[in-house]
Amino acid sequence: MWSTPKFVCQLLILILLEGQSSAIKYKFNPENEDIFTDCPNKPSNVLNVSGLFDTSESTFKTDFVSVRFSGNLTCVWNIQPGDRIQVSFVLNRFDRGTWQPTVFSIMVPDLCSALYDEEQYWYKYWSKYIINKEQVKDKCILPGTKFIHETFDLDILFETQGFPLNGQHKLVHIFKAFGANGVERNTSICFEIIGEIQRL
Repeated sequence: MWSTPKFVCQLLILILLEGQSSAIKYKFNPENEDIFTDCPNKPSNVLNVSGLFDTSESTFKTDFVSVRFSGNLTCVWNIQPGDRIQVSFVLNRFDRGTWQPTVFSIMVPDLCSALYDEEQYWYKYWSKYIINKEQVKDKCILPGTKFIHETFDLDILFETQGFPLNGQHKLVHIFKAFGANGVERNTSICFEIIGEIQRL
């Protein structure tokens, strides 16, 4: 026979393990109307989202629950044909007055080869809505490339296992370009989306 304290302890452990074994659904709600925020304390050769795209033909409208995007994005980052674009996405959590890293990150060594891959993170939330993809897919994000979009809601939904997420987080996007010789280009891109993670 189990003693009552031992039984309660083991029951709590089983409940905790059960909670970790099934994925929890979340939604990321951006907190800024402009959506994108500059990365702090960056050197002058690290550009913000305006160094990647001309957004003058696009609009973002948010009610802080969902974001509706419409219009076009034109690439302006001064990279060269054949450059390899490395991109990373890192999720940080705001805790006790500072941003702390989490275990959630993605690093893609060659964005151009996977920009329209339906299994990828960015396809679900962005590139699937590019309506002229057949005309621009070979240009990747070369300067002058214009992405024409159907209007869509940018609802960032995801599932994960582990301890529950909550509170303020930021998703940091970092783009780096490498020439054919493997040398990194002089400029890179960094921008953030800050928001609250809500459990569904």
